[in-house]
Amino acid sequence: MLGAIAGDIIGSVYEWNNIKTKEFELFSHEAFFTDDSVLTVALADSILSGENYGEVMRRYYRQYPDAGYGGSFHGWAMGEGFMPYNSWGNGSAMRTSPAGYAFASLDEVLAKAAYYAAFTHNHPEGIKGAQATAAAIFLARTGSSKEEIKSYIIKQFNYDLSRTIAEIRPDYEFDVSCQGTVPQSITAFLESENYEDAIRNAISIGGDSDTVACITGGIAEAFYGKLPQNIAETALNILDENLRGTVVRFYDKYI
Repeated sequence: MLGAIAGDIIGSVYEWNNIKTKEFELFSHEAFFTDDSVLTVALADSILSGENYGEVMRRYYRQYPDAGYGGSFHGWAMGEGFMPYNSWGNGSAMRTSPAGYAFASLDEVLAKAAYYAAFTHNHPEGIKGAQATAAAIFLARTGSSKEEIKSYIIKQFNYDLSRTIAEIRPDYEFDVSCQGTVPQSITAFLESENYEDAIRNAISIGGDSDTVACITGGIAEAFYGKLPQNIAETALNILDENLRGTVVRFYDKYI
């Protein structure tokens, strides 16, 4: 989960200033956590407490109103009901990493990822993106090889993972959809040599950089294990005490 948060923070300064290279400062002095991190921690909090995820998201929204949420989420969070808004956006995938860790079987991870996504992102593509990301995390943390993860994602979700990062990079543009973000994020992980390299792959294609790196980072952490100490410490120090405390509690119980 911290791998996803670190990816979000690293990518935060590149979302509106895309770069097409792997050579960049890992943690800019202007880096910050966005809604990706806030809603990821909210999911971890919901899993720990058993509280309704919709209510937890709204509480976190009130605590962090300027984290960069999408317009539809703003409307949902400020509304009175809990009806989802049929989104296929990548928000469902960016926040799902705790689901990949907290449950003991792949079937349960898939069911829980769909459940948590559907509070807002109940479009089939929104569900699919969350499930694919959470499944990749579960498979990565339970010993599957990259080839096994790739084969499962292709077969189960029909994502095209045939293009390399070098092929994606030149013409990839900003895309907030799951279908235009999750396959690219998984590819960034599949081509990586370690956690940092995965994040550099993700940032280098451009697009919705914080979310691409968030999705990639969650999978990469699960596969490679413990984050490099400097990355983990820097990311935790950028979070405030409230968010950091929930991350620590989640790790103590599940990771």
